[in-house]
Amino acid sequence: MSGASVIALPETADMVVIGSGAAGMTAATVGALNGLDVVLLEAADVFGGTTAFSGGGVWIPANHHQPALGIADDRASARTYLEAVLGNFFNAAKIDTYLDKSGEMLAFMERRTTVRLTPSDIPDYAPSAAGWNQGRCLLTADFDGNALGTDFERVRPPIREMGLFDSMQVSPAQAVAMQGWNRSLSAFRLTASRMAGYAFDRLRGRRGRHMANGNALAGRLFKSARDAGVHLIEKARACDLVFDGGRVTGVVFEHGGGRHTVKTRQGVVLASGGFGQDEAMRQKWLHQSAAGWSLQPEGSRGDGIRMAEKLGGRLNPDNAANGIWVPASRYQREDGSVGLFPSLFFDRHCPGQIMVDARDGKRFVDESFHYQNFGEVSLERGVTRIWQIADAEAVARYGLGAIKPAPFRPDKWVASGYARKAASISELGRELGLDPLALSDTVERFNRHAADGRDPDFGRGTNAYDTYMGDAGHGPNPSLRPLTKAPFYAIEVRPSDLGSIQGLDTDEHARVLGADGAPIAGLYAAGLDNNSIMRGKYPGGGASLGPAMTFGYIAALDIAARAAGKGRDHV
Repeated sequence: MSGASVIALPETADMVVIGSGAAGMTAATVGALNGLDVVLLEAADVFGGTTAFSGGGVWIPANHHQPALGIADDRASARTYLEAVLGNFFNAAKIDTYLDKSGEMLAFMERRTTVRLTPSDIPDYAPSAAGWNQGRCLLTADFDGNALGTDFERVRPPIREMGLFDSMQVSPAQAVAMQGWNRSLSAFRLTASRMAGYAFDRLRGRRGRHMANGNALAGRLFKSARDAGVHLIEKARACDLVFDGGRVTGVVFEHGGGRHTVKTRQGVVLASGGFGQDEAMRQKWLHQSAAGWSLQPEGSRGDGIRMAEKLGGRLNPDNAANGIWVPASRYQREDGSVGLFPSLFFDRHCPGQIMVDARDGKRFVDESFHYQNFGEVSLERGVTRIWQIADAEAVARYGLGAIKPAPFRPDKWVASGYARKAASISELGRELGLDPLALSDTVERFNRHAADGRDPDFGRGTNAYDTYMGDAGHGPNPSLRPLTKAPFYAIEVRPSDLGSIQGLDTDEHARVLGADGAPIAGLYAAGLDNNSIMRGKYPGGGASLGPAMTFGYIAALDIAARAAGKGRDHV
């Protein structure tokens, strides 16, 4: 189906999927490619969910891309690693299923769909844990949005400021290369090609069609679902499940000002994106993030969880964390809209920048370590407002939050109030409402050790992840350099959430469990509606999208097997 014109709403389907992030679109595509008539309902007016905002990393141990980088990995070491990272939260049945099926899912999607992942040597997030490795986080290959035709506008756009010029999407690897546009012929050619393509799109009066990162994954999954024949319906908010004869037999949804019911012959997959935009659920389960912001899209309102709870589904109350944390900053755009910028790459990882507690001007964390660690440390120490500080050289080379590196200038961001600027650290302290002497002491101590490539306070730059994310061309420590070049800049950062990860209890087949611990017949959950198998721990980049796609795949295969009369009656 192409276009978003008036459509005939389906009355029946083999399988109904609620939500269009990576989990939902994977489940829908796999179901359709296994011969099922599939309907996908999306509450928002665009498809892609939180996936479209993400970095597009997918964590899959022992994947078939690792050998291309000379990385050896196997299931046993991945299991050892997860046991070490998860500790008491390790669920053998679900982890074993994930390890058995994630590679199979990847091979299926790359063979049968438009999804393409690429190898990376990104290290796992717990460098000291047994079984640690690199290359388990795969990245999404860039995607030409022109392949979607008029359906391009049906895919959720990324956060504007994550790219250039509002809608020019750039992967981290390309961003690094393009920064050196005048230092090598290959970098110049890449930059010229990307700029020309973007200019062509803008001259035609449209946003950039080149898709990167999580937006590329959303685009690839949307095309895969569409091409597989999935009936994709936007502006269709599911509001109730039909339960008849001891099983889920349909979904009631709102669309076009009315209520409609689609009956399902085989099953329903809940993948509505968690509850990051539902204030009541946030206050109850994510109350730690009240001082920050949520980067989840407007459709993530807990619909799938609430519907399952009516049938006895259980929201798991026992996780190490209920959200994926990230340092984020907030700003108002020229059009009056509010923007949120997650610090996932560059700036805080690189030399010449630090973070201090807004209460006392002191450092409190290894700024370069992964985002989940940042959130955990911030929340444990009661740090809710942070000043991220950088000198002029760091801002020009790596950017600062939404501020892009040179040749872009920070002036407009200072004028808007997003960034503060001062000629000295003590003056910056006064500008930020901090004790100037306290902030000066913090920076002087940091500078003294950073000059030698050391951080005795928080060990910044001493682990593989810090080193990888820093500036490889800077020594002796890729993460550290004194803040010395005036003027100095600061932006306000808060511990925020990329998404809720607390979800419904399920078994290893992604079936939602009822109050009695038995599966609710015909009801499955994947993505953020399914309680994370990582339980709030974060073993590596893509540890949300990897399980999301894998358990979406597992749910679809289970439904297809039952439709073919091959499914086992696990109940």
